[in-house]
Amino acid sequence: MARKPVKTSAKPVSSNSLATRKILYHFTGAMIFLAVLAMAFWFARREVSLRLAYAPDPPVVVFRDRPAWMTDEIAESLARSVRPLRGSSAFDDRVLADCARVLGASPWVRQVKSIRRAYHSRPGDLIEIECDFRAPMAMVRWQDYFWLIDSDGYKLPEQYTAEQAADLVLDNERRPHLRIIDGVAHAPVESGQQWPGADLAAGLELARLLFGQRYVDEIVKIDISNFSGRIDPREAHLTLVTRDGTEVRWGRPISAKDAFIEIAPAKKLEAMQQIFTTFNRVDAGQPWVDIRFDKVTYPAAAGTQ
Repeated sequence: MARKPVKTSAKPVSSNSLATRKILYHFTGAMIFLAVLAMAFWFARREVSLRLAYAPDPPVVVFRDRPAWMTDEIAESLARSVRPLRGSSAFDDRVLADCARVLGASPWVRQVKSIRRAYHSRPGDLIEIECDFRAPMAMVRWQDYFWLIDSDGYKLPEQYTAEQAADLVLDNERRPHLRIIDGVAHAPVESGQQWPGADLAAGLELARLLFGQRYVDEIVKIDISNFSGRIDPREAHLTLVTRDGTEVRWGRPISAKDAFIEIAPAKKLEAMQQIFTTFNRVDAGQPWVDIRFDKVTYPAAAGTQ
């Protein structure tokens, strides 16, 4: 018996299905192309990093806008502390991050502004650093040693003997580089920390006031040992000492609550300037001169000692 042919019905492919397939094919091709392109870029960058941008020696460290007060010894010490131990690629960001971390912990640095790799003789062989540094304002004596301190009272790393400190106080023209603050009550803190004490704060405040005044170039020391009258309440709480060992008796700290007992700090500066103009010496050529009150006194004028 003959079989009857079976009829089949094929559904026509819709135009929407064809378009979807075409989009998928194009999308897949694009993704493959992008993946190949990304891998090629990665290998090319790796090749550049390893062969062209790799410096075999540790990069040289330089400080941009290095302050005038910074000695070669301090600059070299800072550079050594942040210079990498080995060569690296110019693309290695960890080098800059490590530099920033070390500088951020340095007592010399108030703020790190910028760190970047630069080209000297090959890519990345130079690290340029810009910082806001803590400038030494004075030397504080404690027992047999002297420490640098900045204007905000932060202790800096350098420590000197009395002989070394004497060489640093005056420049070649016998003008003060740094003034000594003597008589602090609190022992030194760790470098990078703020040295406590209202007496030291008063000494620094006076050092800032005297800074840049040419008629006080003879003043090399601020003696704060009688701060708040702790030795003798009748004597000057702060005393200025000249390079000849004579005294200018300043009196109470600038910001003291009872400073009104004496003439204003501006009047004291005027008195010192007038003395210098008259005698060409801020001590008037006397063992001491007292500028605390309206009438300036000294042994020859007052007949006292």
